[in-house]
Amino acid sequence: MSEQLARPPRGRFTIVYMIHEAFRRDLARLSGALRAPALDKARTRRLADHWEFVNDQLHHHHRVEDESLWPVVRPKLAGQGEQLEVLHDMETQHLSLAPQDDAVTKGFSVLAAKPGDRAALDLADQVDVLGLDLATHLDDEEARCFPVIDQAMTEEEFQSFGKATAKAVGMRGSAKFFPWIFDGANPLERKAVLSMPPPPVRVLCTYVWEPRYRRQTAALWAS
Repeated sequence: MSEQLARPPRGRFTIVYMIHEAFRRDLARLSGALRAPALDKARTRRLADHWEFVNDQLHHHHRVEDESLWPVVRPKLAGQGEQLEVLHDMETQHLSLAPQDDAVTKGFSVLAAKPGDRAALDLADQVDVLGLDLATHLDDEEARCFPVIDQAMTEEEFQSFGKATAKAVGMRGSAKFFPWIFDGANPLERKAVLSMPPPPVRVLCTYVWEPRYRRQTAALWAS
């Protein structure tokens, strides 16, 4: 019973849910911060830097799925047209989001060059549109694609994929990635995900990376 209670309620997809929630959370935060009156150049630069991080995470997340996950899952679904269509839909949605990402990046460049309330509000509207469309994609992935992956991949295959993905992130990437997904996370889920990397990463995350992240984001989102 104790082992069952210790398991995160969302099982092996826990870390993916946490990544999705981090995207939803920070797009909402960016929109709110951009709507604050009289943004100065320094604060605009900090918001643009954070968008760059979020956008990099989004591109990496989609690239890993398109280039590493779907190729593993697709051969296992031979002859299963409905399930294969789900993977196709995910790839199509990734492509449709890319121009919106680019528009937000361009909007931050425009705002940084010439700060002003009108430009900031226009960019906030663009962030909101991206947030809505991305949320639709993430909801669709969780509802339709997770069951397909669950059906196709064994626990061993899923764990191997997760380890390969974590290795690609590396120590430097982990220093911001883990605190970012742990921001506001369920403590049980945080504990389960933090048990995945080796002990040095766990210690650094708890005593160095997360405190630093909290200090930085407290200043970033301060009104």
